Amino acid sequence: LVSLSVYDSFRASPTVAPEEAAKTSEVSFTTADKGERKDTPTFRLAVDGESWAQIAEDWSVSLPDYPFQPQHEVALFALHAEVQDVRLQNVGEGQLTVEVRVNPKRDFYQVVTLPAAQVMLEEGIVTWNFVDKKGNALDQIIIENTQATIAEEIPQK
Repeated sequence: LVSLSVYDSFRASPTVAPEEAAKTSEVSFTTADKGERKDTPTFRLAVDGESWAQIAEDWSVSLPDYPFQPQHEVALFALHAEVQDVRLQNVGEGQLTVEVRVNPKRDFYQVVTLPAAQVMLEEGIVTWNFVDKKGNALDQIIIENTQATIAEEIPQK
């Protein structure tokens, strides 16, 4: 006959797994931080073959064998965004605004080409405004003296 009372000493002892049961390949770790990263849309313009290849290399994207013609077109690279609409606004003499409406889209890229004659000026300032579907500004690219970058390549009307 064995009896226990509340006055008996109970002690907790840690449970230890036998060494052969412990996995030797496991490494303990501590999480210092976690969360979601919000990728903001990024935009770049290619006006020649060199910038076309450089942007593709910088962003680590493999482009299809597309016959990019810098004398006739401008390439717009959009990262984490999908181009929905492109509109032109003549601001004044020697000034042009290109508004690009995009839908932010995580882990997505798009390359669109636009006619150079419509979105570039021989002389002056071209302002590219990138906005979301609500009209909020996401980014802006300003190109001054555009004839210096694509000089004789813009078709004359």
